Amino acid sequence: MTTLSLVAHADDDLLFLNPDIASDIQAGLPTWIAYLTAGNLDPGPDGMEYADQRIQGLRAAYARAAKVSDDWDFELITLPGGRQLSSNFLVEKPTVHLVFTFINAANGDDDGDLSRMWNDEDFTASPIDERPSYTRSEFIAMLKGLIAHVQPGFLRTTDPIGFEIGDHIDHTYAAKFTAAANLNASGKMVKRMDTYFGYAAANFPPNFSGYWEGEKLAMWQAYTPHDSAFPPGGPTGWDGMASREFRRHVWRPGDSWEDM
Repeated sequence: MTTLSLVAHADDDLLFLNPDIASDIQAGLPTWIAYLTAGNLDPGPDGMEYADQRIQGLRAAYARAAKVSDDWDFELITLPGGRQLSSNFLVEKPTVHLVFTFINAANGDDDGDLSRMWNDEDFTASPIDERPSYTRSEFIAMLKGLIAHVQPGFLRTTDPIGFEIGDHIDHTYAAKFTAAANLNASGKMVKRMDTYFGYAAANFPPNFSGYWEGEKLAMWQAYTPHDSAFPPGGPTGWDGMASREFRRHVWRPGDSWEDM
């Protein structure tokens, strides 16, 4: 069974949706992770330098999860309608894929492309890699196309109401867009969709240990040397998430979005 996880930033998956993703990889399941923003600090093309740091970190983390060399190939995915997305796959484990949209991340509570698109149908989000822009409807159509391309058995994402309990605004809107792309014409869920707590999970007691705690920590420690937001060799402040992962809700096919 193929799985598709959709998150806002490089590291959301590492912190909040693992070790479930790593478990898929180590079980040999085709595994896709899509990043719905560039995770950039500077807006526009100037943000690509930091976005690339985070991509290098992701590659290191998922190579570690797959226990193979950190060696990736580039693949340009063309969706129905001609929309193209950048992706990478592991050379020694080509069932592991990373996909990037490169739209601007939020660095405040109201300045990210995801929230702007969601709340203003006329707003256009311009990817920092200078690919064609998106409106809200075009972004949802792209995600539907990605889901159709991947053909996952189920989806994972962050918490669509997490902003109400202090989560990052991008985490919330990434989940809302994921859910919107998973609805049929009647507003019902097409595929199973598991949502996960974001920042709030750090305040919950540990809920696993042993092998998977070690694997999750190893992935995180493979990522952080590439990300200049973390001090070299110092504590990241997020190491404690190695023993935590909490689902918020499991949506089943046929569930109504209005039931949330």
